[in-house]
Amino acid sequence: MSKQVKLGYNDKRRLIIPSLIVFLLVYIFLPVLSANAIIADQVIAVVNKSPITLYDFAKFNEPAFENYEQMQKDASSGIFNSNDERIMTSTKKIINFLVDKLLIKQEEQKAALYISPKKIDAYIKAVAKSNQLTVPQFKKMLKTKGVSYREYKKQLEEHFMQFSLLRKIYGNKMNITNAMLLSYYRKNIEEFRGRKEEDLKLIFISVPTGASKALRKKIYNKMLHIRNLALQGNVSFSSLASKYSDDPSEKNGGRIGYVYKDKLSPSFSSLAFKLKVGQISKIIRSKFGYTLLKSVGKKYGSYKSFEQVKQRIFVLLEKNKTNKYMSKLVKKARKNSFIKVLLVS
Repeated sequence: MSKQVKLGYNDKRRLIIPSLIVFLLVYIFLPVLSANAIIADQVIAVVNKSPITLYDFAKFNEPAFENYEQMQKDASSGIFNSNDERIMTSTKKIINFLVDKLLIKQEEQKAALYISPKKIDAYIKAVAKSNQLTVPQFKKMLKTKGVSYREYKKQLEEHFMQFSLLRKIYGNKMNITNAMLLSYYRKNIEEFRGRKEEDLKLIFISVPTGASKALRKKIYNKMLHIRNLALQGNVSFSSLASKYSDDPSEKNGGRIGYVYKDKLSPSFSSLAFKLKVGQISKIIRSKFGYTLLKSVGKKYGSYKSFEQVKQRIFVLLEKNKTNKYMSKLVKKARKNSFIKVLLVS
């Protein structure tokens, strides 16, 4: 039998907001309606006799609420816009989300769950420590990210409540064993390799701003001739770069050295990192001109050990399990509940 792992929170790369509530926190940091808004009395949905109001909608996602409100005003005046369908689709998704959230809250109440404030405080202290911060420093960091400490604690409470609910309903199915972690590591080893670097040379020929179609074609044909010479191998790529390239790298025979994928534009990186050593790319066209790339070397990052990435894998598997079983719970709750959406479409 696999030994269950109890992991701490010492991985500095771990997200500050717990992953367990991904299912319910997709929109968590969207702007919220000001507290003095008085729109609480219009019920837009009912879940087992519990109402969801327009205020809940507005508080959850003010921009979406304002779009819906404006659409309704326009419709009452006989004005219909091309965005109406998109707004209604977004509105329905948000209402479904609020329904699911309320269903989970009701399931938690049925289970009579309680999370001690001491548990939340201990967790915050552990997270702060893992980020090499004191709790006061951690509070300041949250503030700089636009998250109030009170809201953060509220989200933590939801996190622990949801996990406790899933644990109570699904029991050992929520366990993550060391064998599971190791299996994922072995099957997905490439995920835990350092970043690859590509040693590149290039030849670049610029195209003047506003160049005519004829001039562009002339410059393209010139680059095509250069590429053919390079492929034939009678003249080295470096010599061709020194002779023809408009890029500063021509002084080094076109060599730009080792680069990471994210340091290149997508149009370049998608080609450059597929090249075999010694291979020359096709001609790459941009608004600035034409480019040829040649791979002259590769560096592969070293693999991280299992111990180095164990916590990261744990977070990932934990999130996957939570999403899976939370979806099952909500599906069952919807089937056994009275749900009526009253929002005008």
